[in-house]
Amino acid sequence: MYELPTQPQLLTKILEDSVKLFIFFMPKILPLVLADVVLSSLFHLVMPDLNSLEYTVIITTMMDSFVYAFLYMLITLVLHTAIFYRIGAMINQFDMGNLEALSQSIKKLGPIFLATGFYTFLVGIGLMAFVIPGAILAISLRFFTPLILFEDATVIDSLQRSHKLVWDNWLRTAIILSIPLSFTMFVGLTFSGFVEDLFTTTFVKEQVELLMQLTYLTIDRLLTPFFYAIILLQYYDLKRRTQTPDLDEKYFVA
Repeated sequence: MYELPTQPQLLTKILEDSVKLFIFFMPKILPLVLADVVLSSLFHLVMPDLNSLEYTVIITTMMDSFVYAFLYMLITLVLHTAIFYRIGAMINQFDMGNLEALSQSIKKLGPIFLATGFYTFLVGIGLMAFVIPGAILAISLRFFTPLILFEDATVIDSLQRSHKLVWDNWLRTAIILSIPLSFTMFVGLTFSGFVEDLFTTTFVKEQVELLMQLTYLTIDRLLTPFFYAIILLQYYDLKRRTQTPDLDEKYFVA
């Protein structure tokens, strides 16, 4: 079982531990991850207009099917919270089954849903205003999830505490969080390219584009736990740094 360090860690060490954790816990949470993959794929198959590159088409589709879109969002949020919760439990050495993780996720659905809404709204406003404020908030507010799940923080308190926790280490946090996102994008685009090359002469353009979208979506969902592992390890590292701020520079790079 993984033991949390007692001192701030190098970025490379956090990344290394995240990879090891991902390999270790992926078989345990695979049913939750596969459920997320199937649900997301079915939703996009039922509503193919969601694969459009036009923002207005996506918004119109979501509004026309608001009830189904909202239900899908809630179920997805429950699955992702359960995945996050079980990873955090394993890191903290009190592992549980997937059903118990789902149960805990449902209990926390209210504050997680509201915090996610506030997070999306604030980041969206920041991006529309000048991009940079949105990017800053996207990183500094991102740790509301562990604060709600493991420290029983309220919605507003979780966002405030996340910002305070990250602020003095924003650049370092942005670097570590960008790694899994960049890796997922690279792998997703690579496999989507393989699908395009494989089926471009077999299916019509619209079918190929749908297969590419589903391939990218599947890769994204399969690698989401890796991102969550990094979020959690960085979260605990940030907490250690607030207790030992004089060590920040020493542990910034390898």
